[in-house]
Amino acid sequence: MVRIGLALLLILSSVGLSASTAAADCGLCVDNVSLQTRDGQPWSAGKPVTLVVHVARHALGTIPPSALAVVMQTDGDRTKCLGVPLRLMASDAPGGLYAGLFFPFRAARYDGKLVIAGDIQDITFDVNQVVAGAAPAGELPAAEPIDTSAKVPVLFSASQLPAIGLAAVALSTLAVLARRRRVHRAAVV
Repeated sequence: MVRIGLALLLILSSVGLSASTAAADCGLCVDNVSLQTRDGQPWSAGKPVTLVVHVARHALGTIPPSALAVVMQTDGDRTKCLGVPLRLMASDAPGGLYAGLFFPFRAARYDGKLVIAGDIQDITFDVNQVVAGAAPAGELPAAEPIDTSAKVPVLFSASQLPAIGLAAVALSTLAVLARRRRVHRAAVV
């Protein structure tokens, strides 16, 4: 939870300090985003996917050892921001490969931002388009799984319906009587 808050703070402060960067202006530009499963099989509900991001280097300097993907929308609808920490898996002169585990709560298209070395870029990935093949091996940082199985709390039971109905009738009757009394007083004056 703290990571998500820090990620949002970083995103908001960076957006306020710098304008959106074009592809030619970014030091490390996203050139490929894909999802893979650990076993190379199609994604199934409740299982994590590996978010794999390849960045191209357009400036001198080192490639940072970590990055953060912040998921902000699901199928175009805003959602709770989910931070997906990414670790540098491989790097060479043209760029680097980052990976991290993401727990999708449903098969959908996810949109958000990638924060890497001060650059903030848009990313999009779709759980319905998992790339064939196994994900990068090794320990990967993981996003916090979201429990979507929580039931909506029941505010009243069926046995309480007659009492709720009686209360509604009583309140309505009192409101009508109070209005009649005000109208009657207004007519007398």
